[in-house]
Amino acid sequence: MFAASHRFATDRFERRLSEEVGALRVEIERMRGDLRADMATMKGDLMKWSLLLWVSQFAAMVGVLSYMLPGR
Repeated sequence: MFAASHRFATDRFERRLSEEVGALRVEIERMRGDLRADMATMKGDLMKWSLLLWVSQFAAMVGVLSYMLPGR
């Protein structure tokens, strides 16, 4: 009798565990898709800020060099 109830409990646990693992996998895939979409939108923002950084660095270097070099 103990073996039958143990087998029943084990089967019930394994079934519930597999359902939870399946639900977790679905949730992970949904989050992965959301993350990819967010990264795609952030890529444009990163390019914009990178360009702004390089332009401002160039302007700063031109300003420093024009101050250091003798004027004509």
